[in-house]
Amino acid sequence: MLLERAVRSVLAQTYPNVQLVVVDDASGSETGDMLERLVHENASRKSMVVLRQEHARGACVARNLALEACEGSLATGLDDDDYFLPERIARLVAAFDPEACSFVFDGYLRETLLPGGGATRARIPLKHAARLRDLLKRNIVGNQVLTLTSRLREVGGFDERLPAWQDYDLWIRLVKAFGEGKPAGGISYVHTVDRSRATISGDVNKIRRAFDLFLEKHAEYADRELLLCLRMAQACYGLDAVSVKDLGDLLRLGEPRFVLFTLYSYLTNRWSRKGAPG
Repeated sequence: MLLERAVRSVLAQTYPNVQLVVVDDASGSETGDMLERLVHENASRKSMVVLRQEHARGACVARNLALEACEGSLATGLDDDDYFLPERIARLVAAFDPEACSFVFDGYLRETLLPGGGATRARIPLKHAARLRDLLKRNIVGNQVLTLTSRLREVGGFDERLPAWQDYDLWIRLVKAFGEGKPAGGISYVHTVDRSRATISGDVNKIRRAFDLFLEKHAEYADRELLLCLRMAQACYGLDAVSVKDLGDLLRLGEPRFVLFTLYSYLTNRWSRKGAPG
């Protein structure tokens, strides 16, 4: 089970002083039994707390509940289908200076599960500081950061109204409030992509609502260049047609990698949506 792998990767961290908070969002009894077993089996010096929801309320509510329960001065996150490499927390803590940056982040391995069993891996280094304008163009941080727990609470945690891009929105609010994010310069996280699982990218209406809410929340997107980048982020889900003009404009902005990523994501999601039943 992927969740068990995720939990064990936290308990195996080389950094000793860790509190792990797991929010069980009304899963089945099998998951609950597994988490209870891991609590009892935990022989490390790390604390493990399980919070169970009686009714499913979604990822953002679960993340905010975990944030409320955090007792440490620093906080980071982990999705249930991903996992940490053993040095991750130690690396992030060593790289974080709250006087110099809003948060720290690190590169990751993208692990794509193949239909026949196996997997492919690609290294995704993240080496550029997350300054506001660059971050508004696209999520150059990834899906997890480490920062002061108080900062996450001060900006309101994850926006539970957003049906997508919740992490991206939070990074933008942190940078607006506390300054740029800093890369740790390595690879310490494994992000698992399993195209057989239902994901937010398959729900067209949710992506459109997220796009509209982003425009409402972040006035900077009145800027034509930034709006173009946001529209391309939306297009990555295979929704609206990508025009040659838009891609040319992105190239003129000096974003060749974003052009390639947009095209690849757009065509992949467009193809999978055409092949989906119904």
